[in-house]
Amino acid sequence: MHTQARTGLAPVALVCGLLSAASTMAAAESGDIDAGLKVATERCAECHDITSRNPMSTASGIPTFYVVANTAGISRISLLVWMQTSHPKMPNLMIEPEDLDNLIAYILSLKDK
Repeated sequence: MHTQARTGLAPVALVCGLLSAASTMAAAESGDIDAGLKVATERCAECHDITSRNPMSTASGIPTFYVVANTAGISRISLLVWMQTSHPKMPNLMIEPEDLDNLIAYILSLKDK
């Protein structure tokens, strides 16, 4: 009887563990929008228009952060991968993980609701 009771609880424990892990990951992935704006100002504003809702930075033709945020399929994961991959027109920036989370949170905050 005890074995059956413990076996019946295993799926419940697994689901609770997964929900707890997902909640922790979501909190860690959310980032600080204000800190992200600071990172963007210090590291990205030289090339990107980081605050306006213009479709392109006028002088350079580089997408604004607003355009990036509103690109179809954009997500935290896609931004994370994109920012950690070399691009011909973008320097290979080394950004600390916490700053990267904050930067992504800022960019995603520009997404139209």
